[in-house]
Amino acid sequence: MPGWFDGEVADLERRTRSLQGGRNLILFYGSSSFTLWHGLAGHFPEHNVVNHGFGGSTLADCIDYFDRLVVAYSPSVLIVYAGDNDLGDGATPEQVVERLRIIIQRKREALGAAPMAFVSIKVSPARFALMHGIAYTNRLIERELAEGNDVRFVDITRRMVGRGLGPLLNYYTEDPLHMNEDGYRVLGGSLAEYIGTVERDAGDLRIRRAQAR
Repeated sequence: MPGWFDGEVADLERRTRSLQGGRNLILFYGSSSFTLWHGLAGHFPEHNVVNHGFGGSTLADCIDYFDRLVVAYSPSVLIVYAGDNDLGDGATPEQVVERLRIIIQRKREALGAAPMAFVSIKVSPARFALMHGIAYTNRLIERELAEGNDVRFVDITRRMVGRGLGPLLNYYTEDPLHMNEDGYRVLGGSLAEYIGTVERDAGDLRIRRAQAR
C-alpha cells in the first residue's frame, strides 16, 4: 500500500534531483512550516539551499523518507522542523524525542558529523491547547541536544512568544496553524544565525555573493 506522501515525495525528487551532491548544500527537511516557506531561498541568497518540506508530515514520516530526501542529497548541513503534527496526532513528548533520536542516528550513520539543527516546535494559535505539551517537548529536546557537537537546538519558540500570546498572533496567517512573512522572518533570522555559527566552525558555505541593492 503506498504511503500517504509517496506522490509528493516523488515530485520533490523529480524537481530537485539535479541538486544531489551539490556543493555546500543546506537541506531543509520536515513538515508544512518548511513546505509553505516559499521565500526560503530569498532568505539565504548566498547559499545553496533546497527545501524538502513535505505536506503535514510528522517526525515519523521524516524517518520513512529520510534516505530518499536527505541521504541521497549528501547535504553539508541538515535543518529539520517537525514534531507539532506528531503531538497533534496524539504522540507523547517522549515519543517525539525518540523519533528525533532515530533521525539523528540515521544522520550520523549516513552523513557522519555533518552539522544538523533541530528547530524548536512552534506554538501556533491552532494548537494553543497543546502549548504545555509543546513547551515540555522542546525542553526535553533542548536537554537531549545539549551534549552533542553535531546537532544543535535552534529555539524560535521563545522569540515568538517572548512578548506574550497577543503579539504571537501577528506571526500567523488567517490559517492559525501556519506562519506569515513576519513569522518566517523570525525563522529565517534564527537559522541565519545558526548557519553563521556553522561557518565560524567549519568554514564559509556561501557559493555566491549577494548582489548589491
